[in-house]
Amino acid sequence: MKDVNIDKSVVVSSLKWKFVERFFSQIAGLIVQIVLARLLLPEDFGSLAIIAAIVNYLGIFVQSGLSAAVIQKKKLDESDVSTLITCSMLIALVMYMGLFIGAPYISRYYEMPGLTWPVRVLGIGLFLSALNSIQTGILTRQMRFKTLFLRSAVAIPLSGFVGIVMAYLGFGIWALVAHTLLNTFIIIIFMNMLPDLRITFGFCYQKAKEIYSFSLKILMTNLISGFGDTIRTMSIGKKYTAGDLAFYDKAYTYSHMVTNMVNSTVSGVLLPTFSRKQDDIESLKSMARRSIGLSAYAMIPCLAIVMLVAYPLINLLLTEKWLPCVPYMMIFCLLRMPGCITSVDRQVFLALGKSQIGLYYEIFILAANLIMLYITIPMGVMSIAIGALTVELTGSFVVFVISSFIYKYSLWERLKDLLPTIIITCIMYVTAYYLPLNTMSSLIQVVVKGIVAVAVFVLISVVTKNKNFQYAISLIKNRKKK
Repeated sequence: MKDVNIDKSVVVSSLKWKFVERFFSQIAGLIVQIVLARLLLPEDFGSLAIIAAIVNYLGIFVQSGLSAAVIQKKKLDESDVSTLITCSMLIALVMYMGLFIGAPYISRYYEMPGLTWPVRVLGIGLFLSALNSIQTGILTRQMRFKTLFLRSAVAIPLSGFVGIVMAYLGFGIWALVAHTLLNTFIIIIFMNMLPDLRITFGFCYQKAKEIYSFSLKILMTNLISGFGDTIRTMSIGKKYTAGDLAFYDKAYTYSHMVTNMVNSTVSGVLLPTFSRKQDDIESLKSMARRSIGLSAYAMIPCLAIVMLVAYPLINLLLTEKWLPCVPYMMIFCLLRMPGCITSVDRQVFLALGKSQIGLYYEIFILAANLIMLYITIPMGVMSIAIGALTVELTGSFVVFVISSFIYKYSLWERLKDLLPTIIITCIMYVTAYYLPLNTMSSLIQVVVKGIVAVAVFVLISVVTKNKNFQYAISLIKNRKKK
């Protein structure tokens, strides 16, 4: 299987296409979600959140960290791919059989008789996610981000159209199930039109042993990492109403959409890039510092702006019935800020072959989350959200400390890299927050506050000659010249 030679031009081009793909996916997906949220009840989304939490957690067993293993492996051939596909599909079959049998018990546990068949149908996604994970890993390894964009450009509108039509016709939760499954199914059909990505079955014990020895650590890490969110969602669904869960989950999901665009862009490009620098710690550190600085410079102000306009934005897009999710949105925007920084550190750990660090870290975070959940769940859903924020901030600091030992990125160097962005963002937020616009329409508030915030941020960046701003401008100019 042919790999590409990676140089600066390839990295820049890959970043561009990956960002375009993420931008389109997030914007198009957001539009579909907004329309569905206006057509359906919060309770429908709450029911889906329970099902998705269970199915997605089982999906971790199926995917088993295979995408990262495919990217990280120095030499990958057709035998590796066919072995992975066979193993992952067999695991999916075992998981699905258990889910199919357990669906009625899940329905009774949550006292929702209508959950049984939605659980069984959405569980089919286990097979789809297995194939998608491997094929996406191959495209990422080969830096074929334009292909990733094209598949999203086909799948998201088609699946969104079907989901919206079904929601309009009154199918309720089934509209959400159909939309979720169809999106992944179309992606797989698209990728199987490419000769080198077609599904082939085969098995080689030595290949399976070699790849799974690496991915097993990632599997354990993802199982531990996902368990915290899964148990939190299931606990809220059991203790409180489906509507309460919907407000919590919708804010959590939307805040993830804001960060996922940049995080997945940076992570998807940086893992194969960092992997080729794993023997040069100084170069790796330099690349990581630049990546962390740019990621923070892009994401921290974006999240701050979302916090700034959260109330009028949700009122405008989702209508008044979704306003209870505004406080959660603001909390989760704060929660996501450290993630745009630690995502780069995690790619460095993987590139250095130190996936066990992620495992130990997630064990620590899981323990902290379970303790915090035990303390906060009797206090209400808002307390649960604040507890999750507290754990995330603590965990991020732990990652910073680990990085200072693993690749010598000291806390003082990190502070110098991040402090200018944090200060500019705070000034931007305060300036736009106190604009006298409360009596105006939601649209005017969103537009004016957003424009003022961006203008203040850019102006201060220019005046202070912010290095991240200057580097971003230089990249744009160089791209235009080419």
